[in-house]
Amino acid sequence: MSTNAVAALPTALAGLLKQYANPSQKTDGTTTTAADAAASPLSLGRDEAYSLSLGSAQSGSAMLGYTRLATLGAQVESDLQAAAQASAPGSAGSVEVQVNQLAQVQTVVTSLFGDPDSVSLGTGTLGVQMGAVDSETGAFTPTGNPTEIVIAGGSLNDIAQSINDAGIGLTARVVESGGGFELEISGKDTGSGRAFALSGLGELAFDPSQPDTSPLTQTSEAADALYSVDGTDFAWSSNTDVPVAFGTTASFAATGSLSVARSTVTDTVQKMMESFNGLQSAIVEMTGDKGELAANANLAAGMFKRIGDAAMAEYPTGGDISTLADIGIEVQKDGTLSIDQSVLAQALGKDPASVQSLIAQAAKGMDDAIRPYLGSNGAISSQVTVLGSLLGRGSSLLDYLGGGASSGGLFGNSTSLLSALG
Repeated sequence: MSTNAVAALPTALAGLLKQYANPSQKTDGTTTTAADAAASPLSLGRDEAYSLSLGSAQSGSAMLGYTRLATLGAQVESDLQAAAQASAPGSAGSVEVQVNQLAQVQTVVTSLFGDPDSVSLGTGTLGVQMGAVDSETGAFTPTGNPTEIVIAGGSLNDIAQSINDAGIGLTARVVESGGGFELEISGKDTGSGRAFALSGLGELAFDPSQPDTSPLTQTSEAADALYSVDGTDFAWSSNTDVPVAFGTTASFAATGSLSVARSTVTDTVQKMMESFNGLQSAIVEMTGDKGELAANANLAAGMFKRIGDAAMAEYPTGGDISTLADIGIEVQKDGTLSIDQSVLAQALGKDPASVQSLIAQAAKGMDDAIRPYLGSNGAISSQVTVLGSLLGRGSSLLDYLGGGASSGGLFGNSTSLLSALG
């Protein structure tokens, strides 16, 4: 996970995100475990109102923010508990895929020659420009810098060796065909973004946007795999690890219909990530400059950090995977989780039981991390009680402590709010 360039997060959160590691590395070089994440204290502001002087407007705004956070947190906790208790991996049905086109490499060939060692196509410098071809217009857009290959010998075999030795994403070979020999030049990778243009030697000049003007013949265009799922069209640059559903990939070998099995684990992973991301995004919004918790952010920041630590912790599965990063799930610069679905699909194909165990433990770890904040006895309810009392007594700690039980001071209560939060 990269946290070197934290996105525009509120100040209260940016520093916390930088503390996450992959997996979470402690200062002594060891790895953070689930127990470590759950044991981290609420020291980021159990009751920030004790140390801040808040005006009535700020206190009221914070009360609204923490009420909202409590409601959202309760839903997240329910989702995490469901993920932690999910049954063993099984089939969640299949995805019906229609493969309309396979991904291809660009390939060009010369004319036929009698002897691949005696013919000469010229010497000098062969320029190679990689780029992308628009599938609709055929336009060629260069990407990156051009590369030059010195051609010291002009025979078919000499040119093929020079291209292969250059290691620039092209392969070349001499092919016997129709009683003669031809030089075949191909891209190493499939996809419309892996086209190439050739220049510098007249006999090998080629422009993908004007293939008919070249002395070379294009036998295969650089193209993406084109397919549809449930009526929606997609494109992918290769025929392997093609995403067809969340956490589900397929390999294409031919055009036509394809049925791809799905795992129940992918649904669990998706729900867990949606809940995590919803909570973190809400905290980012509420602790921002215009958010309800802008002046009272520490408690929410603690929640942000604790659930993030739990997401990045190490969990024993009995297999080769122990962190969410091992199955393609990592923390992004905005504090949310992203997933490389091909990594998840590969892990499920190799060891579905360990993936299930990891997801269940990670969900429980995250639930344990936020539980101290929730419910009628949680830190959020305590904070709301303090803020509610400040609204009735004044704007500072001294005002709060000066009130009696009947007027909402230190021993006052806010039963209606607590009941609603519980």
